[in-house]
Amino acid sequence: MTENFSEGFFALAQQAQNIALTTHIASDGDGMVSAIILQEILRQSGLSSTIITDGEDLSRYSFLMQNCQYRAFQGDEQFDLVIVLDCHSLERLGERSALLKHARSVVVMDHHVSEHNPIPADLTVIDHHFVSVGAIIYRLLEPQIKSLQPAIRKFIADGIYVTILNDTNNFSNSNTTAEVFALCAELARDGMQAHLMHQAFLQNQSAQEMLYVGNSLANIKLYHHDQILFFHSDLALAARLKIDPSSLMSVIRYVQGVANLWAIAYFRELKKGVWKVSLRSLKINVQEIAAKYGGGGHRNAAGLTLKGTLSEVQDQILQDISAAIKQL
Repeated sequence: MTENFSEGFFALAQQAQNIALTTHIASDGDGMVSAIILQEILRQSGLSSTIITDGEDLSRYSFLMQNCQYRAFQGDEQFDLVIVLDCHSLERLGERSALLKHARSVVVMDHHVSEHNPIPADLTVIDHHFVSVGAIIYRLLEPQIKSLQPAIRKFIADGIYVTILNDTNNFSNSNTTAEVFALCAELARDGMQAHLMHQAFLQNQSAQEMLYVGNSLANIKLYHHDQILFFHSDLALAARLKIDPSSLMSVIRYVQGVANLWAIAYFRELKKGVWKVSLRSLKINVQEIAAKYGGGGHRNAAGLTLKGTLSEVQDQILQDISAAIKQL
């Protein structure tokens, strides 16, 4: 599969006059860092590309962005080749799904469970057995990566490791397997220093970010005999602290150590009356709940977007989680 994908991928890339890389709405350290990595691999092959964002603050990835070319989606852009990472559903692209209408070719690379309304593509790889999209890129383009200069291989290894840190929640999620550790050992042999990537990605929070986290944790509510945990962050909090929540690490990771929980839901207000909902559970399939609303993810970690007041959105999600628990 590696050889066939590599040939097809570079054939499409070489035929394109311009290339866009993009990922899902509310981008994270897998989708966005995978785009940064893949852009460098393309650059090393003499191919330029642009990462198209929603305008979010990318400063948290600054240690990987020395050569990064990116810009916010402008609404009327046209690219010959559009590469979608960490996402294969049109809904999860948001407004940037318009990029696909004018593209001559589309490539999709994802590791989430198959969702509805998939993106039509000329080349698609969807394999939920991979820990991250970064890991997929590493395996599928391994021959090209191994042929690069040591400094470039180290840069790519650093980025791949960050995608793994992100999607394993610092190796605390159930997707942390022997294969994941074996891959990390390979990355270390290419020069990646785990402690430095941990510091750069997970230990660079500002005091304002800690205030944002603390205020969010202060509104924790428990339901269903204290087995379901809800908490939220609204626009007023972000405005008061003068902080961009899209630039922060996932707040939900701070409550995943709470004992005896069946499910966690974190609600972040994206704009007035629109909430991003992040779900976590080791008991129920939260991907099925997310898929009902056009979201997606994995069995134990998924996300979706809902409109309404906070109480309306929380009531709906509580009903869904409670129903899923009853079916166990």
